[in-house]
Amino acid sequence: MERPTLFEAAGGAPAMLALATDFHARCLADPVLEHPFSHVGNPEHVQRLADYWGEVLGGPPVYSERFGGHPAMLRVHANQCDEDPFSQRFAEVFDEAVAHTLPDDAELQAVLHDYMHCATREVAGIFPTSATVPPDSPMPRWSWSGSLSR
Repeated sequence: MERPTLFEAAGGAPAMLALATDFHARCLADPVLEHPFSHVGNPEHVQRLADYWGEVLGGPPVYSERFGGHPAMLRVHANQCDEDPFSQRFAEVFDEAVAHTLPDDAELQAVLHDYMHCATREVAGIFPTSATVPPDSPMPRWSWSGSLSR
């Protein structure tokens, strides 16, 4: 029997939306993350975040088809600051949201933890004002064994 994708094991699109909603609320309540999250100008931010994470974790390519894929996500975060004041706390809050919203599955939580630490390293690399986003950056794909592409 084939193992479900991380997306399926987490609970599919409804679980991704619950995760993104909980995560976003936690960021708004966090003294480190509140400022950048309070300035998100897109009213569809939470749904787009859910679509992005869903695609990365093995779900349908909604984010790529509707919003420009991985390069589009990177451009949103690029050129923000020359230091990285957010990544560590971002990953911690993500872990909290995962624990609160997704199945109580230690292996799933560990893989998602690893994913987020990898993702925050990548995004921190394009924070500097001099950074450029490669226009052909592939969408990351994660499985139970970690990253499938990069």
